Amino acid sequence: MPGRRLNPFVLPSSTTSRFLILIAATVAGCLYLNGFLVTLWRELAHLPEHARHAECLSALRSGVRSIEPILLLDRYGKCAAGVATMSSLLVIASLAVPVAFALLLYALHPLRALRYDPLATVGDGDAHADLVRRFGVIAEQELPGRNIRMLVDSGRPGITGRAFGLPRRHVVALSMGLVIAHSTKPAAVEAVLRHELAHIRNRDVGIAHITVAIWWSFLLTACVPMVAAMAIGRPAELPAWCARLSVLVLVLWLARTAVLRAREHHADVRAGDTAERQDAMARAIETDRPTWWSRGPLRHFGNHPGKRYRLAVLEDPGRLLRLDQWEMATAGLLAGLGFAPVYTVYSYLDSEAVLDLRFFVPGVMFGLLVSGIVVVAVWRAGIERPTERGSGAALWWAATSFTLGVVAGQFVTRVSSEQWIWTIAFANPLLGLTYCLVLLLIVRVFLGWAKACFSAWTAVSVRPRTIALATVALSGLVVGPWLGFWFHGITVIALAGSTWDLLAVTLVTMARYSPLVLTIALACAYLLAAGTWGRSVPGRSLRLHLDGGAPVLLQRSYVRVARAAAPAAIACVAVAVSGFALHPMLTEGSRHKETGQFLAAVYVTMGVAVGLLVLAALVIGVMIGGRGMGGWSMAHAGTVLLAAAVPMSLVILGHVAVAECGWERAGACLGQGAPLPLTIGNYATLTYAYAVYPGLVLAGCGSLMRARRHRAAPEPRRGALRVVAAVVTVVVTLALAAGGYGILRNWQLTVGASPYARMTWQKSVIDAANRPIEPGTVPGLDSCRYALGVFASPELGDVLNVDQRYYVLAATLINRVASSDDPVLQETAKAGFVWLGRGRADMVTKVVDRLLHYCALVRGEHQANAGAS
Repeated sequence: MPGRRLNPFVLPSSTTSRFLILIAATVAGCLYLNGFLVTLWRELAHLPEHARHAECLSALRSGVRSIEPILLLDRYGKCAAGVATMSSLLVIASLAVPVAFALLLYALHPLRALRYDPLATVGDGDAHADLVRRFGVIAEQELPGRNIRMLVDSGRPGITGRAFGLPRRHVVALSMGLVIAHSTKPAAVEAVLRHELAHIRNRDVGIAHITVAIWWSFLLTACVPMVAAMAIGRPAELPAWCARLSVLVLVLWLARTAVLRAREHHADVRAGDTAERQDAMARAIETDRPTWWSRGPLRHFGNHPGKRYRLAVLEDPGRLLRLDQWEMATAGLLAGLGFAPVYTVYSYLDSEAVLDLRFFVPGVMFGLLVSGIVVVAVWRAGIERPTERGSGAALWWAATSFTLGVVAGQFVTRVSSEQWIWTIAFANPLLGLTYCLVLLLIVRVFLGWAKACFSAWTAVSVRPRTIALATVALSGLVVGPWLGFWFHGITVIALAGSTWDLLAVTLVTMARYSPLVLTIALACAYLLAAGTWGRSVPGRSLRLHLDGGAPVLLQRSYVRVARAAAPAAIACVAVAVSGFALHPMLTEGSRHKETGQFLAAVYVTMGVAVGLLVLAALVIGVMIGGRGMGGWSMAHAGTVLLAAAVPMSLVILGHVAVAECGWERAGACLGQGAPLPLTIGNYATLTYAYAVYPGLVLAGCGSLMRARRHRAAPEPRRGALRVVAAVVTVVVTLALAAGGYGILRNWQLTVGASPYARMTWQKSVIDAANRPIEPGTVPGLDSCRYALGVFASPELGDVLNVDQRYYVLAATLINRVASSDDPVLQETAKAGFVWLGRGRADMVTKVVDRLLHYCALVRGEHQANAGAS
């Protein structure tokens, strides 16, 4: 039925998504190749890392006895950061060459118009004048108010055309065969002209020509120099690198052809947007000459789709909206291919940043890339079944394709053998498979959330393209930190050892990491925001079909904050009443703070609170859920748990303060020695982090327990019910703001964006720092070997940090190097003792980082001297 054809222009087209894939593939490939070229140049120039830091080492060693240790370490840190920044800028600056060359090729492509003749000057007579007027009328119909130049390619006999030119200065070049055929096949000829004008309407003319320019720029400015450098510097490795280059070139070619084919399909549909034009466009496609690659898998290698596929898409434009597994696999391939180079470049660019930012920032970069491709693809697929709330098996296949693409990308790049997933798989295949399954689960949950956002927001938004782009921007912040953390876990596990303990460390860290917790809250709140957007109407219509098809009514889902808040409020009251049973344990633990017993008692209290909140999430799932409403029940649970974490943290702190200081001095002990907002934020973050993961799972299970199909809630009645709902909404909103503030403050401390408060060390840390020191008794190289291995095998206790394990190791390390015969290590230890005495955990971490950096350079010097001798 012509009136039931889906409209592929409701949301951003697949041409744009595939163009993003092309750009990402080019940038990742250039960073990968240029980074290796820089490394190769340093090897040939005999500039290892310790040689590049020679000036920093010289300044450090010359001032070791004349400058205060703290100032000396700061000077060394700035010098080393400057050297690392220059290394990163060198790789980034190398991107300027392919970018400039691609822009030059794009800017010069309109010069091809010099080969063509104006349409008005080609023929003569009244018939040709009528043709010129007719083409002008068509151009005015398709692009009113635009002045489109029409030229003729006298050497082309077929019925074809081509659109090119810079923005607002577009040109359509028609073949001579098309001009001649207008007298015998006017409908087909005019359809071809409308097809070329459709490229201008779709704004993909520039995309097409910049795509071709990017392809040639990558070949000439990245691949050719790489092959030449390997042939000169490492001829033995040239075959292996040629194989890797062939994979990169193949990926880039497929991305290039995908862009060009997608734009042709969209132009066909745009030119055939009515029944009459559809028939004319079909006749024009029939005149296209068949090619040998137009069928089967080889069609992916062609710049132009075959006749059979063009006709199929013209008949059913919904094909352009379906989830493309190749697109998902390519997005994953680019993430796996490009993360390591970007992570390395950013680490050098901001070497003084804490570790969290080093994988958070690249993760957000790739999160925006993945969102621009994946989220838009999920939303486009939702247009086929806009009223279906379930995710279906298609999302599992899409998540699987993305995961396989990531693994393949890691295999192709292998920037260093220590940072790829296959190192883990070869050492422990089951562990590597488990780690991949973790990524599969993360991607699947993300895709399900994107599908739920489509169902929610398209029902209330009158501008679906705008809300889709807004969702893409927010989705980058949601999935980006998860991708960054997953890639970082590869480095940790591969470097420290492929063991199950390290996987547990990664998962526990993932559960407590503030940005990940914040992204969950952000995702849940964004989904619920759709239920409160706009006026309360039964549903909105969305025109999803071409040819004037009837709009589709989308059912709106309402939030039920008041109902969902009740179980969490009951949990807070239950902890407030039952927590007094834990006072003997808390009081006894407060008498032995230096042993960690008090902190263990606090964790028991928090565990009780978390358990009740998790049960509340199960009740929320049963109350809110139903068939096809699992995402909504989890969104309610995630948001309400964040709101409940704030009063729950106050309840926990109240019990701790009363047990520690009594009723008379409870107010003074409420802050636990730190600013009260920061303490509340820390406790709320931990409570929410431990409750949200099992809470979301149980909310989903509770939704499945409610077997009947969910119906949209009616409008709340006027009167008391509406007042209660308004009050509960205001209270929950304020609690959400307080919880979000606490999480942000907690994360600011994590990433070093705000100064640390003075920290009270436990007895184990003090004992580790106060061991006997015998200066000059340990060789410097042995001290460095010990220092480089002290953090090599983290344990689960290091992450839980119940006994401040990290600072025990740091204090032990500082104490050990204080006995070295290396003056630099001795002075570094003095600075470490100063910061330990001041309780500055952030500066202790910086001292350890600079100590490890110095030891890595010392080891490099020793290896170079041993090789020379």
